Amino acid sequence: MASMDFYVNVPPPIHYLDATQAFDALSNSEKQYIFSCSQASWIGGLIDLIQTSPESTGIFLLVNKVFSCQTPNDVSDEALRNGFSEGEVEAALSYFASVCGNLGNYQNFGDTKFIPSLSQNRLAQFLSVTRAFKDEGSGAVALFAEISDEIYSLAPRRLRLGFGPSDGISTYYSSNCTRKDAETAQVYLKAAKLEAYNTRLFKEPTLHEGKQVFSLRFASVDKKIVVAEDVEAIPKDWVLRLQHGDMCELMTVLVEASHVAESDSLNTTESKMWNLYARSFQTGDVGVHKEGSKVWVKDKNPVVETYIGFIESYRDPLGVRAEFEGFVAVVNKVISAKFQLLVDSAIQILPQLPWPASYERDQFMRPDFTSLDVVTFATSGIPIGINIPNYDDIRESDGFKNVSLGNVLASRFKDPKAEFLSDVDRTVYLTNVATAFEIQVGLHELLGHGSGKLFRRNSDGTFNFDRNNTKDLINGGPIQQWYEPGENWDNKFASLSSPMEECRAECVGVYLCDLPIVLKLFGVDVPDTTGDGVPDVVYVNWLNMIRSAVMAMEFYSPPENVGDSGAWRQAHCCARYAILRVLIEADPAMVKLEEVTGSDGAPDLLISLEREKLKTVAKPAIGAFLRKLQYYKSTANAKEGGAFFLNYSELAPEHLALRKIVIDRKRPRPLFVQPHLRQTEQGEIEMVPYPATYSGLIQSFVDRFNQLPLGKKAISALESVWRRDRAYFRDIPV
Repeated sequence: MASMDFYVNVPPPIHYLDATQAFDALSNSEKQYIFSCSQASWIGGLIDLIQTSPESTGIFLLVNKVFSCQTPNDVSDEALRNGFSEGEVEAALSYFASVCGNLGNYQNFGDTKFIPSLSQNRLAQFLSVTRAFKDEGSGAVALFAEISDEIYSLAPRRLRLGFGPSDGISTYYSSNCTRKDAETAQVYLKAAKLEAYNTRLFKEPTLHEGKQVFSLRFASVDKKIVVAEDVEAIPKDWVLRLQHGDMCELMTVLVEASHVAESDSLNTTESKMWNLYARSFQTGDVGVHKEGSKVWVKDKNPVVETYIGFIESYRDPLGVRAEFEGFVAVVNKVISAKFQLLVDSAIQILPQLPWPASYERDQFMRPDFTSLDVVTFATSGIPIGINIPNYDDIRESDGFKNVSLGNVLASRFKDPKAEFLSDVDRTVYLTNVATAFEIQVGLHELLGHGSGKLFRRNSDGTFNFDRNNTKDLINGGPIQQWYEPGENWDNKFASLSSPMEECRAECVGVYLCDLPIVLKLFGVDVPDTTGDGVPDVVYVNWLNMIRSAVMAMEFYSPPENVGDSGAWRQAHCCARYAILRVLIEADPAMVKLEEVTGSDGAPDLLISLEREKLKTVAKPAIGAFLRKLQYYKSTANAKEGGAFFLNYSELAPEHLALRKIVIDRKRPRPLFVQPHLRQTEQGEIEMVPYPATYSGLIQSFVDRFNQLPLGKKAISALESVWRRDRAYFRDIPV
């Protein structure tokens, strides 16, 4: 049994994601399109519950049942009248709000479980005062009884997301699936040139004619089962079934919602895009979603920006299966103009990266780079910037889009934190961190994720690079490794693909942030220095990277046994810590992490960075590291590249004690309350705001799925999928 304190839900801060001004400026047809896109996004977002844990969906259904009968405020009043303290009410509501905000009962940032701070018996008493529990027909009592032990379980396997039987739990795989099983199935997928983004892998509990039966499940409406025939890629004691129709009830509602968005589209490009999305959800064909993504990339400078599908693979322990997400946003034209200037200057900036032109893409595909005010983001955790689509072949041939989520970024810095900094650094930090972060996001997304070439052998035997003149950056000879047909960055580097790519993009951000052309684009007065040639905003960007790396130590799980390796629970955290290790290796005196006594008398940390060494030590060190990261990525050298990266990402022994201080002083990450869109009796679309409270967050979800035209249908479909899946996870100890 784990220590309960680490996993108890600490009431997080709540931010409201305000998009009122952007929404009000839209025409009626644009509002209608946003409404339909939002409906499709939220319906698809329910898939995240299925993808998180065996009980996540059940908890969400319980929230919907309880608070559809009474508002959270009414439940709070009733609980207070029945002897519950305000702290107990907050504990209950903050837990349910956290489940909604994370679309599951595992933290979206760190992948660790959280449980209510109320005891199991006390939460049952809290729920017993609600109308839903007094109404036998609601099913709420039986549902809570079914999942309450799972809600509170801190059995070792249930503490975090990961492979069974020892690392954790993942509903991308049945409970009896191991990492070896997943890797074996991946060998077949590569051979068959299939991608795993929209799949799950289930191992049947009984043998069939002496063979182990696996079902590779594709999310789709259409149902079919085909037995894989490639005997060379499949073990002799395996039967591998390619089974379409996973989550078919929910996918059916998603297809219906996608066609509604298609009919409400503002132009033929968007209509074609949604038609292709619907077809991909109907058939389970990732190739069709790729075609839709190509169309989306060509939809330049839209007023309403939206994207949907199985997108990010951070939470799959193998790094190849993707969480569903959908977002809808309105373009902020003023801030977007600034980012577009960065795009216009990209050709001038790219050569400043520390690799030769032969390692850069043949042609820079000028992307849209827009600042968006998010209206809807249905996912387990809202990012501040994105670079999509994630399909490498499309990114190289058709291009991509960069998005900075302006109202998310603004919310992030309403109450900026400055732990572990000196008083002098804190003042400089708070003055400059918003601008520094804007620069880092811009460079990270556009020139980080948007740079670098993957060397490939094409299906016709030709190569996409000049084998005679492209040199090995490490060995000096000709290139010896490349991506074969069917291979890509995700399936080649597997679980390391996300942290290594995030590290590469973060390195690009700090490496380029001091360029005068970049600073000028973001309105920074270049001479604004302290005599060392380093503008305050540049210093703060490096300082923020180091501070983020220190904060990231919370998301590292130390090895349980001597000789074992630890594990990172979040890709960005792993990436930033590796950068910290590179800087310390370059000059231990340049970056210091000192244990001190805080003003409260408890252990604290102090970060110091020698500003005058940023140009002479820090930047060259990151440049050399970044050059190697790009080399390994370009050449598909997963074996040596993985070992290289792991050398820097493993938590140093001297940092284990610092990690404890970070954990003791951690603050919960904020949750976002998003507005709801409602169609009036007159057919107009209005935006419904909510207070930045736990009650407001819960109410927004309840209203959303009770009032959207397809909302209740989606909830019913969600329960059907969850019920069918339950059998594959019953053997996990509680």
